[in-house]
Amino acid sequence: MIEARSYRPEDADAFLDLYRECLGYYRVRAASDAQERRILKMLEDQRHMSCLMAVEGNLALGFAAWTLTFPAGTDMALYMKELFVSEVARGRGVGRTLMAGLVRIAEAEGCSRVDWQTDKDNAGSQAFYARVEAPVFDKVTYRVQADDYQAFLSRLEG
Repeated sequence: MIEARSYRPEDADAFLDLYRECLGYYRVRAASDAQERRILKMLEDQRHMSCLMAVEGNLALGFAAWTLTFPAGTDMALYMKELFVSEVARGRGVGRTLMAGLVRIAEAEGCSRVDWQTDKDNAGSQAFYARVEAPVFDKVTYRVQADDYQAFLSRLEG
């Protein structure tokens, strides 16, 4: 049976396997050892972010990275940054299990909503969200990459 539960320090190796697969899925270069250690430390310290793991027995199948944020009207929102399911586990209900777990967390935390995004070219994610009839909310996403911080700061402070 697939279950969703909070990340635990003993999940580090399994999480890193999923994280590395996730980076490969997005065609992102591998993280350095220092970057991986930083993420694990932040998860263990529950600092700024949380992670919901989908597991079946001792096998990690996927994860959802999330945080609480505000304002959401006058309330809080749960923001899901990433939902990733290992390729070998896709189509088995892992995504649904993770999403249900996030909604339960949002309810327990008194959040007024759950927010997330997907890339325009991620047809697989969009098909999944369409199957579960997730409401689409139109927003425009802006992103400043680290390489552009100084140029952006100069425009802001210029």
